[in-house]
Amino acid sequence: MKTAAPLRTLELFCGIGGFSAAVEGGNVRIVGAFDQDPAALDTYRLNFPGHGARKVDLERVSAWELTAGGVDLWWLSPPCQPYCERGARRDLADPRARSLVHILELLERIPDDLLPRHLALENVAGFVGSEGHGLLTEVLTSRGFQVRERFLCPTELGAPMRRPRYYLAASRDEMRPLVAPEPRPLRPLAGYLDRRFDGEVPTELLLSPDVVARFGGALPILDSGDGSACATCFTAGYGRSITSAGSYLQCASGVRHFSPEEIVRFMAFPEGFRFPDEVPLRKRWHLIGNSLSVAAVREVLRVFPSLGLSP
Repeated sequence: MKTAAPLRTLELFCGIGGFSAAVEGGNVRIVGAFDQDPAALDTYRLNFPGHGARKVDLERVSAWELTAGGVDLWWLSPPCQPYCERGARRDLADPRARSLVHILELLERIPDDLLPRHLALENVAGFVGSEGHGLLTEVLTSRGFQVRERFLCPTELGAPMRRPRYYLAASRDEMRPLVAPEPRPLRPLAGYLDRRFDGEVPTELLLSPDVVARFGGALPILDSGDGSACATCFTAGYGRSITSAGSYLQCASGVRHFSPEEIVRFMAFPEGFRFPDEVPLRKRWHLIGNSLSVAAVREVLRVFPSLGLSP
């Protein structure tokens, strides 16, 4: 049987490479990965060399850059701040929404023979019902895409971390029906922890006793021995904001942050994923908070048969 040619895929707002991790082993060839954050791009290139990761201003990207050589699939994970519950929720009036608007304007004008066959997108739950959401679905429908939408949280896939997100899959070809994943018990928190910290914990990971005394009642502090423990969503503000940015862990030395390596395990990045040595701790947390649940993205992408993603 003749093997189908790999889908030529463009990863927009690529960050540290959550989409690339999700499609590993699939019938996919990443032909470009665009972002503006230098540290994110350095991390991406370290883990996914050869994907053409480069700095591109997506508010000004050209139609040629999005279609050159023929592109079958666009992946988008545009800024979520215009739609976050904790933000001002300025929607399309937020300057950070301009890149998505620009890409959709190009999508409206690109000739049929240069349009991607597939498009997929991730954002926060608050994106649904927004002007941005309305514009996205209107443009896709007008260009002949079927649209499938769903919410998915890593807890539904057994990961002990809450990160509910909105996902859209659109195609001009046939897609599989959306199927809810089989219920899975949460895996134990202990399996995600770094054994290096069983003894001495680096000072930079520890919360000061004063902070714990002041905010302890408002902090989600987990016990690794609790079989039902589930982390809250880690945001880009983890390590900077004390509350509402992620969970903490009770340990022999006190209360500590989860390390970046532990959080990427929650997010189902492959073992061996790493950050460049020069990226500081707080920036690593920031990059992870802006990234993706690899397992959730892979689950969503199964609606595209041609990607060939195994369970």
